[in-house]
Amino acid sequence: MIRRVPVINWFSLQMTSAATGCAAVMISPYAALLFPLLLLLVWFTLQLGWKTRQEPEKNKPIADGIAVIGLGIFLFLLFKLNLLVALGALLFVAALALNVQLHTYRRFYFAQVMSFIFVLVGAAEATSGFYLLAIIAYSLFAAFSLGEAWLDQGEQIEHHEKNEVVPKTASQHRVFITAIILILAFAFYLIIPRPPALNFGGQESSAGDFYHDDDWQKHADDNVPPPPKKSESNEVEDQRTRLDNFNEITDLSSYGDDGSDYEYDGFNSQFDIRDTMASKAGIDLNAIVARMKAPHGSYLKVRTFNYFDGESWSSTNENISRKVNTNFIGKVDLDVTRKGNFQQVITIERNMPAWLPAAADPVSIWVPASVIALDQFNQPLLPGVLRPNTRYTVKSALELVDNRPISRAPPPESEDLQLTKNFDGRIRKLAREVTRKHSGSYAKAIALETHLRSEYQYSFASITQSQGRTPLSKFLFVDKQGHCEYFASAMTIMLRSLGIPARLVTGFSVNNKNPLTGYFEIRAIDGHAWTEAWIDGRWVTFEPTAYYQIPSSQESVFAAEQISQYAQQVVQLSQVGDSQEFNLGAILSALWLALYTGVVIIAAYIKLFLLNAWPLLLLMCVILFAGWRFQPYWLPYLHAYMSARKIQAYTPNNAPDALYFYMYHLQRMAQKHTPKRQSSVEIEDWLSVVENQYGHLSAMRTLAHCVHNTFYLGEYSDLEQIQQAALAAVEELKS
Repeated sequence: MIRRVPVINWFSLQMTSAATGCAAVMISPYAALLFPLLLLLVWFTLQLGWKTRQEPEKNKPIADGIAVIGLGIFLFLLFKLNLLVALGALLFVAALALNVQLHTYRRFYFAQVMSFIFVLVGAAEATSGFYLLAIIAYSLFAAFSLGEAWLDQGEQIEHHEKNEVVPKTASQHRVFITAIILILAFAFYLIIPRPPALNFGGQESSAGDFYHDDDWQKHADDNVPPPPKKSESNEVEDQRTRLDNFNEITDLSSYGDDGSDYEYDGFNSQFDIRDTMASKAGIDLNAIVARMKAPHGSYLKVRTFNYFDGESWSSTNENISRKVNTNFIGKVDLDVTRKGNFQQVITIERNMPAWLPAAADPVSIWVPASVIALDQFNQPLLPGVLRPNTRYTVKSALELVDNRPISRAPPPESEDLQLTKNFDGRIRKLAREVTRKHSGSYAKAIALETHLRSEYQYSFASITQSQGRTPLSKFLFVDKQGHCEYFASAMTIMLRSLGIPARLVTGFSVNNKNPLTGYFEIRAIDGHAWTEAWIDGRWVTFEPTAYYQIPSSQESVFAAEQISQYAQQVVQLSQVGDSQEFNLGAILSALWLALYTGVVIIAAYIKLFLLNAWPLLLLMCVILFAGWRFQPYWLPYLHAYMSARKIQAYTPNNAPDALYFYMYHLQRMAQKHTPKRQSSVEIEDWLSVVENQYGHLSAMRTLAHCVHNTFYLGEYSDLEQIQQAALAAVEELKS
């Protein structure tokens, strides 16, 4: 039976912190404001159970009533929100029902398990590092509640029914121990290598509103025969109709101007390379627009463009006529001949056009929709604008060449070699100069990529007006700086000028993984453009923009390095644009980087020393081992030397202390040639053994007489006499 009030008081804080943190993750961060209310409910039900702990059956009607209320809340939330939130609420109400009859430790530990379930669910769903604060609070309160339970169970005396307060010293000890545990856990988290996450094949898809379109479903058929040849006027009319349908699922203007839209023009039917996210007023480039759960970072393709008029990109045949129905679980297979090896679970955070960002090449998709469409480049899209909280899963057949993603999309067409009517011949000349020492399409593409990354600077701001000149020529020969649309456009056109088919691709460059949540954070600035070139029968990805790196297929197994990479990206993102304002996250990241850099520098010097001085270190290890192995032959002599020095430097204050000191160190000196004196052996007997080895020791006999008089007769000897006898004894043992 629970006897101590602090057990339930601390447990009320523990349960409330777990439930509040879980609610903040699953419902809204503002749910954390419910902490006082939830704490009151938990504390009140625990107090009911405490008051009737001798007769817990009295509270059974109350527990049953709470359970019935919980079922009602479960049904309400099931239809209003979702199953996971409803189950969480049901579990919390069940915990309240258990609290009113929480009188034994069996029930108490069961309630502990229930609180830990909240922590696990919250950790699994958390997309922000702030959930770490909830885990720390839970750990602190759990340490106190379990500590009190341990004390309560260990006590043998029955306490009277009165409120007991935790002693201040006990509270301090628990805080200290909890802090030590958290520090050690954090240290292990940083240092111990982390194995790759297990993937049992679970796929997720959900949305606040189910994506559905009756017209799309009517036309959904993988084997639709090609339409009959139309006249030119009908073809123009059909193209206009397709464009209207296209604009309907990509236009974000009807969703309000509340800052929740992601308006990167590279996701639309046509975009001017002079425009970029950074040029739009009021756009927060650091805003998270989506999150991805995947084994590593990746490019997520959205649009592919093959026609360039000198200022803007578009597709020669904007076609989304191919529709495909999903099955009963929202799955659709796009390519049954290939196996997906890279799974991405993507959660949309802001309104964006209907194209589904996905790594190349998607072979299976799980979406909250009854039908999807595919554009002319086999990129999937939903029948409506992507809304926040939309979650879908993609399995891609990811192939890499030199860490570069490749695509097995259909071969190029004539448009993939198209150049502008007023093409600037200097661009072809520059491309030839850069690649003249290289043979083969791949080597030439690498040379162009390297040239753009090394000779041109990246700028977030839009380039000034071209004043009658094409913006691409102005970028290459005048400004020599610009944003990613300029770099990708320049490389695509330069490749085409060399006869290498190339396309411009837009989407997201996903590299920024939050090591605390495990999610890749896709920010507005990650909206990106890059180049794909047709080389050796496949589309190969190239990254000509120096600011961006091709997402690595391998990530560090050490959490410390992952945190440092994330912190570096946070600091870099805080300097985006002209304001270069540092927020709290950037400041903390900068401090972490400074600490991490200091540790790395120290470790580097240690490593350098070890590499250069290893023969000396090996010799020292051999000497130390030999010293340890043969210490019985030299350690007594060292002790004797040190004890002699201490005796000579000692100034006695009183007879008892002086005799203790002198006899202790004289015995250490005598151990050079005699065994150590045991506490049961009298001084006189031990002295006889020593004299057998050293001969007659008159000074030692004088000290032994002083010991006898002082400790057995209570007659204190003169300090000067004791000191002189001790110094003389040192000389006797030395000789």
